[in-house]
Amino acid sequence: MANIIQMPQFGLSEESAVLTAWHIKAGDAVAPGDKLFSIETGKTTFDVESEFSGVILALMAGEGDEIAVKTPVCAIGEAGERFEAPVEAKPTAPSTASGAITPMSAPAVPEAAGATAVPGAAGSSAGTMATHTAPSSAAPYHPGVSPRARKLAEKLELNPLAATPTGAEGRVIERDILALLDSPPPPAAITKGPSAVDLQPRAPEPAGYEDIPLSNMRKVIARNMTTSLQNSAQLTHTASFDATNIMECRALLKKDETFSDISLTDMVLYAVSRTLPAFPALNAWLTGDTMRVFEDVNLACAVDTERGLMAPVIFGASKMSLPEISLALKTLAGQCRNGSITPDLLSGGSFTVSNLGQFGIESFTPILNPPQTGILGVNTITQRIRETDGVIKTYPSMALSLTYDHRALDGAPASRFLQALCGNLERFVRLLAE
Repeated sequence: MANIIQMPQFGLSEESAVLTAWHIKAGDAVAPGDKLFSIETGKTTFDVESEFSGVILALMAGEGDEIAVKTPVCAIGEAGERFEAPVEAKPTAPSTASGAITPMSAPAVPEAAGATAVPGAAGSSAGTMATHTAPSSAAPYHPGVSPRARKLAEKLELNPLAATPTGAEGRVIERDILALLDSPPPPAAITKGPSAVDLQPRAPEPAGYEDIPLSNMRKVIARNMTTSLQNSAQLTHTASFDATNIMECRALLKKDETFSDISLTDMVLYAVSRTLPAFPALNAWLTGDTMRVFEDVNLACAVDTERGLMAPVIFGASKMSLPEISLALKTLAGQCRNGSITPDLLSGGSFTVSNLGQFGIESFTPILNPPQTGILGVNTITQRIRETDGVIKTYPSMALSLTYDHRALDGAPASRFLQALCGNLERFVRLLAE
């Protein structure tokens, strides 16, 4: 009996994923542990491995397709084996305005008049071919047409089945739809009469630019940032502290091999984890009319990766030592950058820290990560001057930028937190001893 491989769900909040690359093709023999395909969620990327031995009977999606979780994507069985996709199998439709994925119903049905065959599906290697009834829309649903191509065809009022497929496994992709406009299309390509598509000569588009589609992760980041600013009352305070003590402490730690990897970021995280418990409104989530205050400090820390910003969470940071926080951050940051981080470690934070000091940033306005009520921006160290006993001296100064949700707390308690944090960092050695 054939095994149907579905799009996995790696986190409770994940509704879909983009299939970024196939590592196999129809007819290939696979064994447990072999890579089948790579996917990209809104938070990270994963390689999906086979749990079965057999032959790839069919690929049911194309590279670049956004697919709802638990939707069949390929089948593994014995060579020549016939199979049927589950009735509940639903290909992915474009996301709605709310961000949810609305599947289009297209269950396998017995072959009948008006049914269209799936090119490149089971028939390409197993001697069978699944069939689907095409709906009577401007761009009929067809499993051999990618979602992007179908959407473009609907916009241009073209029949995607009239295009010459050039995608993997004989699929019609976006460029195939555009190719229909390069020459007079056959009658079957026009769905609402010749007047529905303007085939008149058009002015050439300006040269010297490139349209680059946003990655799924970039889309999620964009949506989250916009939602954050639209749905909260954000205000930022900036204060600085004398970094002499923390820099001297770090210099001493670096002389000991056991603590040589501890960074200024680790030390700031440690101070934040010890300061937040006295300010519960900042170690909290604001959801509607409810404030959820956390007992432990679960620190999220912004990490820069090639695919975009990620914020893994150090759970229970308020109970960890400085070396434990340092090790946890390095482990999580490494997992973010190599794509092995799990979604469960990318959510659940009660407060976030973002450090741009390494880029020489002297002040910035970090954006809240809802439903959190606070985020701390860490800036670079600069030299400032002050008068001490009538003598002008320079000292290293580090600025901290606190963005908070004014709906959750007022400016005075937010300022008191920043003041207390600066004080703890100026007396970091004493903080370690407490």
